[in-house]
Formats: sequence, structure tokens, C-alpha cells
Amino acid sequence: MKHLFKILTFALIGFLIIACEKDEDQAILGDGTKPSLSADATTLVLLKDDEAYKAVKFSWVNPVFDTPVSLSNSLEFAKAGLNFQGAHSVDITAKDLSGTYTVGDFNKIMLDSGFLPGVATAIEIRMKSSVGNVALYSNSVTMTVTPYLTAFPSFYLVGDASAVGWDAGTSQLLYKKDNFSTIYTYLENGKTFRFLGQQGWDPLNYSLDTAGMNAGNKYFKTWSTNLVASTPENIQFNGVTGMYKVVIDADAAVKSITVSASPVNSWNPTNVYLVGTVNGWNAATAIPMTSLGNGKFEYTVALPAASEFKFLGQQSWGDLDWGNITADGNTGYLGPKGSNGNIKFDGTGGNYKISVNVKLGTYKIQPL
Repeated sequence: MKHLFKILTFALIGFLIIACEKDEDQAILGDGTKPSLSADATTLVLLKDDEAYKAVKFSWVNPVFDTPVSLSNSLEFAKAGLNFQGAHSVDITAKDLSGTYTVGDFNKIMLDSGFLPGVATAIEIRMKSSVGNVALYSNSVTMTVTPYLTAFPSFYLVGDASAVGWDAGTSQLLYKKDNFSTIYTYLENGKTFRFLGQQGWDPLNYSLDTAGMNAGNKYFKTWSTNLVASTPENIQFNGVTGMYKVVIDADAAVKSITVSASPVNSWNPTNVYLVGTVNGWNAATAIPMTSLGNGKFEYTVALPAASEFKFLGQQSWGDLDWGNITADGNTGYLGPKGSNGNIKFDGTGGNYKISVNVKLGTYKIQPL
């Protein structure tokens, strides 16, 4: 009990010391005049092509205290109406009395503040002037700003309509090239899914931009007819269960998702064979891979430099044919016949385990 009393006593003394220091600072400095802030723009639509040009100029009047002081100033940016809760702070030099931001610099501030690209957002800006333990705040300046993407987002598929289920930790990353994200994967009729911006639930979720959807989930402006909203968070797939090509166009002016039937609708073939430089590209002697079930197969083989191969569902050049998505390469993503190229790999001559998951639309090459 005595120990607890001592702890509480020391805590109270510490609080009183801090309070006294602040009161002493205030007494020495005086109340100070209120700072002011202004901007020469009220609406900004930021464009990447203009990133070197001026976006906005802020001007300010510093507070005046009874005693000359050195001020530490910063601009605080927050979504309008939140009383600057969770505001993003950017340091400025008090004596400059103004600051001009280019489109590129101001766009970075907007993204760092958490404002969504391609969305017109009402924001508030104020200036904080600090000296010692004393802080004064200016008037608020209101603006409407639309930032732009500096990089296109990544999309991770999750949901019971997919092959991964509702486990965000194993959500399925789509193959991204420029503004397009693509995958050939399994989808199940009548069930739901959505996309994440990371392999976890927060902070980014993507769904259809329609009435009843959570504001933070609204993203896709257009979608194929086999998709409907499952408010308040998800997308329902109404196509026939099978393999589908999922394509997302993340261009800020488009934001579309299209789901169309894959040319190869087999997600759990009886056999998968390896054909390529490992067997002289002879489909009749293609190497059987070991089935692990549910569309998963693997095989261990020595791979020298300049190795190339594909996967077949039969020991012939038939319909069941998978290679690297779209073209020759080594992306780790499968493409079906008519939409693929050779898988190219520079091995060392040692053994590698080649794994393929037809249902997910992926493959791996791992050294042993």
C-alpha cells in the first residue's frame, strides 16, 4: 500500500511540474496574438503531367508574444469536419511568411495525409505555431483536392468465391503490369469476394462503387454482368463455377473489373505433365508431375541455364496447355492455351522443385 501511495505521489508531482512549466512559459510569453493562414486556391484537381507546376501558395502571419521568440511552425492537413483528428503535419519555416507547393509536392502531402487518389475530398488546413510548451493555432482554410496515383495499386483476391477463402493472410495477389492486374483463377457461383490492397484486412479494401457499399470499399466504377454488389463490403459472383480470367484496369479514369471465362476450364486435371528443354519439347514423352490434389502438382528436376518449359494436361499438344501468363517469361502466373508463353528460367544445373497450382493460376521454381 505504501508503495502504491509513493507511485501516485510521484505521478502527481510530475504532472504538477509539467503544468507549472507550461504556466511559466505562458506567463513569460504572454497570451500571444492568434496566427492567421490563407491560400490562393480553393479547388485543386492535381494531374501527374503538371507535377512540376505550381499547385498552391500558403501565406501566414505569425503570432506575436510579449517576448521575442523563435517559432516552430507546421501546417496540419485533415479531412473536413473531423476537428483535425489524425491530422498530417508538414513543417514550414516561420520567418518565410509564405510557402509555395508544386503539384507533385502537394500531391505527396495529400497521399501521405490518407486522401484517396482520384477522389475529390474536402479538406481543412491550419497552421500550428509552437514555442516551448505553448502552441497557438490559426484559422482553418478549406479546400477541395483531387490527388492522383503515383503508382497503381496491387490487388489481393479474398473470399469464399475464391480458392483461398476468407483468409486475408493467404489472399491471392494478381499479376500487375502498368494499370492492369490480371489472373486466371477459380471462382464459385453464388459466393462472395473482394480485393485487398495488402495481404491483410487493413487499410485498403476494394469493392463496387455503388449504393449501400461502405465508403472505404467503393472503388470499381464499372464491372461485368456476372458480378453484383453484396453490401456493405463484398462482390457476389453469379457466373457458373469454374476458371475465369479476372482483369482490373486501375486507371483513375476507368477503375473497372471484368471477369470472363478462361479458355481452359479445368481446375483439377487428372494429370499434369512437364514439357520443354528438359525433354526436347517432345509432348509424347512429357514428364508426369506428382499430384498433390485440388489442382496442385510438383516435380523435381535439374535445370541448366536457358531452360524453358510449359505444362500440359495430356501427353500431346492438346487443349490442356498452361505457360507463363501472356508471353514468355517467369512471372509465377499461369496463362491458358492461347494466352501464354514459355516459362523461361536460368538454372545452375542443380535440382529445382517446380510446383504448379492450376486452381490458383500460379507456379513456383524453388532451388533444393
